[in-house]
Amino acid sequence: MIRKAALLTLLTALLASPAGMAGTAVAAPPPGRVAAAAPADPLSVSEITPEVVRVATSPITVAGTVSGTPGSFVRVAVRYSRGRPFASRAEMAAYLSEQGYGTTNWSTRIQATPLDQSGKLPFRFTVTPAELGMPRPGVYPFEIELTDAGTGQRLGVERTFLTYAPKGEQIPKVKLAVALPIVDRPHRADDATFMDDDLSASLTSGRLASLLQTAQDTGDGVTWFVDPALLDDVRVLSSGPRNVRGTRKDADPAAGQWLNGLRSALTDKTVLATPYADPDMAALVHHGLDKQAAASVQRGAALASELLGREIHGTTAWPANGKIDRDAVDELAMSGVTSVLLSGDALPPRATAQNTAQNTPQNGQPVPPPAQTTPDGAATLDTVADNPLTALLADPTLSEVLGGNMSAPGAAMLARQRFLAETAMIAFEQQTGPSGQTGQTGGTGQGDTAKAATRTVIATPESHLWTPDPAFVSSLLQAASSAPWLRMTSLDSIKPGRAGVPRADLTYTERDRQAELSRSYLATVRKLERKADAVATVTEEHTDVFHTAILRLSSASWRGDGKRALSFAGQVQKAIDERIDDVSVLDTPRAVAGSNGQVPVSVANNLDKDIQIKIRVTSASKSRLAIDAPAGVYLTPTTRILAGRSQLVNVPVIVRNEGGDASIAVQLLTDGDEKYGSAVRVVVRATGYTGIALVIVGAAVVIMLAAVVMRVLRRRSRKVFPFDGSGDEEGPPGDRQGAVPAERTQSP
Repeated sequence: MIRKAALLTLLTALLASPAGMAGTAVAAPPPGRVAAAAPADPLSVSEITPEVVRVATSPITVAGTVSGTPGSFVRVAVRYSRGRPFASRAEMAAYLSEQGYGTTNWSTRIQATPLDQSGKLPFRFTVTPAELGMPRPGVYPFEIELTDAGTGQRLGVERTFLTYAPKGEQIPKVKLAVALPIVDRPHRADDATFMDDDLSASLTSGRLASLLQTAQDTGDGVTWFVDPALLDDVRVLSSGPRNVRGTRKDADPAAGQWLNGLRSALTDKTVLATPYADPDMAALVHHGLDKQAAASVQRGAALASELLGREIHGTTAWPANGKIDRDAVDELAMSGVTSVLLSGDALPPRATAQNTAQNTPQNGQPVPPPAQTTPDGAATLDTVADNPLTALLADPTLSEVLGGNMSAPGAAMLARQRFLAETAMIAFEQQTGPSGQTGQTGGTGQGDTAKAATRTVIATPESHLWTPDPAFVSSLLQAASSAPWLRMTSLDSIKPGRAGVPRADLTYTERDRQAELSRSYLATVRKLERKADAVATVTEEHTDVFHTAILRLSSASWRGDGKRALSFAGQVQKAIDERIDDVSVLDTPRAVAGSNGQVPVSVANNLDKDIQIKIRVTSASKSRLAIDAPAGVYLTPTTRILAGRSQLVNVPVIVRNEGGDASIAVQLLTDGDEKYGSAVRVVVRATGYTGIALVIVGAAVVIMLAAVVMRVLRRRSRKVFPFDGSGDEEGPPGDRQGAVPAERTQSP
């Protein structure tokens, strides 16, 4: 049996050994040790109850499982710091990373036993707050460590927190707003073409199915950001046959069920619309696509209201990665946006002059000290518009915990523990003066409680394309709702406080710029936008056939996925070109005789709508053929061409030199003089020699007259015949009256 003194000696040695990283860590085994060849995650903590300690005498249970080589001898220990809670969130972060945090007041409890034949060892510890030495409210360090009993080698460690909030203590309230996105990458290129069939699978058993389940399981304390482009794709998927890259597929009834389920789940909950297709707003503004940025905001709110059956506002923007710069903020403000959801480090607190002077300069610039208290989650951003924007600032640590990967055993439980501890630490923080020094609140008075009640923190997943664990999100929000220091609130209710923490300007680094959609890709989008505008303006109703398709090409989800983005852009270009080709110039060769004349040009409208168009004609062979118009350009006024009809225009031309084959360039223009399609060349066969035509006509006349004379002569020759044997006499037989043959005059 291992003696207690020996165990304490071993643990003292372990404390001096290098620590692992936050969470589960496995140290490298000594060479040749089979027992140390442990699985990747040898330590799994499955239970820490209660998650928030409220009663000093209530037991705290810690349980889990150790995995390893059957028969190997291991030690499981729980370690805690008696009487010393954390003083700040910075200390909590240092403890998890084992960088800069330490205490000499550690206590340990050990369970040592060999693993069974299956290589498993369940463990369970039960302690009380009094035994753990929790003298006052606060957040305390707590860790479970696994070591090899033979070598003392650490095999794994889990670091977590115990939050002590005893009943009867007045703890300052903190308002917590949680924002969750229902966003997906686009699946359609042009409105009629799905580029893949991934949406159906995601709706039934993938990421979107998990999002729906999360929306159904959470209460009304969450603010939901919904991308109208996703809802639009789902509606099209459910409404009828669809084209999946040339393959015709039937409607998907599961899509309709998902959409109806989402409408029901979001009833009476706070819902905000992202701009249509969740665009890369910063990239659009930086590359001159401001019009498109504004259109996505307006389209987003209108379509979300239509598809969800109630008024949905689009006045809060949530840019990609929670980062944005001044140019994009100004564009959002001019587009009607009133608040923007950012990462907290996008608008960092400004260091005071005293603290700045105490920091080590880097590149000639003082480094701001880390904030010792968590600033309020709302601030004011001045813009070029009449009204400033409200910056809603998500806490980076809470956001990381909320959007983390919960696949590892016990990960969800440990994440809840940390989320509660972080928010509790925010409640326990207290500013004692403008210098930013902090202290523990302990049993604060009513005045301090009222002061702290105005503080707000915001938590969001770090990625818009977040894959939730519905059970984890639901349990986390339930735990947050029951925490005595938290009060759930909606995002749109948050306003900047009067005594906000001074902040520096927006941080938007070169790395942030490099993450944007590329310049070359957006040049392609800009070109397609111009062509799509031409397609719209040529119709009498100015029908925006490709408006939403262009917006989908600007989605921030294309960041890092350039190959797929270009395939979508190629399909949109193909669809635009096909529609442009439905209004065409007939390129049949034409002919003109003489030194001047008219060349007919025919334009066919094969669209299902009437169009308003101009026709501009120039000569492509000016040495042979000139356009008889000012500056050599023939331009028609705006001409209406009915659907399914053609329009003929006669263009005056002048033949030069010896004529011959020439060509004219026919360019169609919109009413705003924008090009509609490419110019069409029409071959014109022309000659300037009008005398040749006269000679040919004269020769034809001579030949015709000669033929007439010959015919007359032939007719006259037929009129000559003999009268008697001695000579000829003109006139046809029988002209002489009474003449009879001589034989017939004799008597019988």
